[in-house]
Amino acid sequence: MEYINCFQITSLVLVTMIAIHYFSHKRLNNAENRNFVCFLAFSGVYVLLDMLSAVIAGGGSSEVCRMSALVLTLYYFCDVILTYGLFCYIRIITGRQKEKYKWLKTGWVVLPAAMLLAVTANLRTGWLFYFDQEGRFIRGSFHFLLYGYVFFFMLVIVAFMLLYGKTAEKEIRRTIWRFWFIEAACLFLQIAAERILLTGFGLSVGLWLIYLTMNNPGEYTDSMTGLFDKQYFDKWIGEKLYRKESFHLLAVDARNMKQINRIYGTRVGDQLLIRAAKGFREITDSVQIFRITGNCFLAVLDSLTDYEKARDGIEEFLKKPFFIENEKVSFHAAICGIMNAEKLEKEDSILSYIEYMISLIQNRQDTVLIQSDSKILEGFRYEQEVEHFLQKAVKEDLFEVYYQPVYSIKNQDFITLEALSRLKHPVLGMIPPDVFIGIAEKQGMISAVGCLQLHKVCRFIKEHEYIMKKIRNVKFNLSPSELMKPGYSHVLIGIIQGYGLDPGYFQFEITENVATEYSESFCTAIDDFAEVGIHMCLDDFGSGYANLNAVLRIPFSAVKMDRSLLSGVSSDPQTATFYRSIVMILQHMGYKVIAEGAETEKEVKLLEKWGVDMIQGYYFSRPLCEEKLLEKIS
Repeated sequence: MEYINCFQITSLVLVTMIAIHYFSHKRLNNAENRNFVCFLAFSGVYVLLDMLSAVIAGGGSSEVCRMSALVLTLYYFCDVILTYGLFCYIRIITGRQKEKYKWLKTGWVVLPAAMLLAVTANLRTGWLFYFDQEGRFIRGSFHFLLYGYVFFFMLVIVAFMLLYGKTAEKEIRRTIWRFWFIEAACLFLQIAAERILLTGFGLSVGLWLIYLTMNNPGEYTDSMTGLFDKQYFDKWIGEKLYRKESFHLLAVDARNMKQINRIYGTRVGDQLLIRAAKGFREITDSVQIFRITGNCFLAVLDSLTDYEKARDGIEEFLKKPFFIENEKVSFHAAICGIMNAEKLEKEDSILSYIEYMISLIQNRQDTVLIQSDSKILEGFRYEQEVEHFLQKAVKEDLFEVYYQPVYSIKNQDFITLEALSRLKHPVLGMIPPDVFIGIAEKQGMISAVGCLQLHKVCRFIKEHEYIMKKIRNVKFNLSPSELMKPGYSHVLIGIIQGYGLDPGYFQFEITENVATEYSESFCTAIDDFAEVGIHMCLDDFGSGYANLNAVLRIPFSAVKMDRSLLSGVSSDPQTATFYRSIVMILQHMGYKVIAEGAETEKEVKLLEKWGVDMIQGYYFSRPLCEEKLLEKIS
């Protein structure tokens, strides 16, 4: 019988093209890439042997029987290995290569091993195939087992995709199903028309699909710097952690890119990042470098010697300015070093830890090296535990509200309250508000926390509404993310009105940095609050770099001076003059001025002398629970 080889020739060309394109790009050493390389190599050999065996078998010469038998044996060897290799590839994609039970991992090898033994034994038994005296190819009594083996694993692949396929990305799932249907169609067509060799063609087309969607190095490469991206890092580092391989990390976060883009333009900024990426590659002499975010690079080093060399080299490299388009540009960065990063155990923990380390030196403007140690790691673990507990706290409403009375100099009594969030961990104790509020903002839970707290405040006022005859309003803090959320103002107003309370009982506080970040949602929220009678208070005035013109365009009724401005007023005349001048200006503009952070009698007397309207601080009262507050203001 003469076989038609045109499809196999096409297959060989296609596999060769894939191999040339794949090996011309840099790639990382991970299970998926190793499997793909093996799959690619065996596919090429399989197609070549299929062509060769067709030529030999079709010739019918008895003189080449031994060669024919050897070639076909190798061909069926590849067939068995390729089928099992595709199954292993599917296990990696669906995350099932990490089987809990060793017997199950061993069990998947039994059938391929048995088939390889059967193919080897066939040289003596002829159960699968043999050549007669005239050199003609004859199928053996058990030749059907070869097809049965392939069909079995194809069904197993279907089962795996149905059971575990959802763990893979949608496009990857589609690719696997397309590959499966193409190969199945080619297999059935070849069984129906024996002369046309199609299985190799189906295999090569499937490989092309896999390469384009799953193993194309270009898909995981940052287009600007040529480094690998975060998506690739997540996949690759997860395998290193699973294998418990030791590795060390260097993260470089560009701190002044916004300033560079603003002064020199984005073109210079982009060139700076490209030059920096090139420098990092040369210093580390490694392809294991990733661009995790727009301004953050991450190098993975396998030995401590390489790590220390790269760390010192990068620090020295960033000390020198870059000359780009005739501009002298400095690259200020936070360099975070983590030795034995495998101890963090999870890829998301690694990136969170880097983010935490960067936050510790966020106020520094120059290039700073921060090396991980037990104290920093302990702080990170603390935040991780708070983050985990915060989810439970939101779900079960474990927050408390404390109230700090605000003293009026004119009335000689407390006339307003500030509602403050508190959260107690069963083991860690009271969690600092700036810690859990910061985490809540980062995790997108601050709106939920705000609503829970406002409900508590409303219930308290409803149950003790008589205090509002004395207390003018309750101040309630709003976060930036809350105000920027469309429609959130109506949610807050709805909560207040749901308790049948007068919205005028409330005064919402926002910080000066929020006040300068105008957005449509922000302006709409301010208008909504004003419409129902909720007043606004500017909090932490003087703590940042506010655009005063922008701040003062918002209809605030009160301004709260940041506690940092009060530091030194009782000992430094210049500081005292500055503070008093700000108070006079704000009052002249019609604002009620609240001095925050007063702790000593001397500070209070100075504030009274300067005519401050209200004072809030530990001198008069610490934040109190509901019961103690009622005692305090009665």
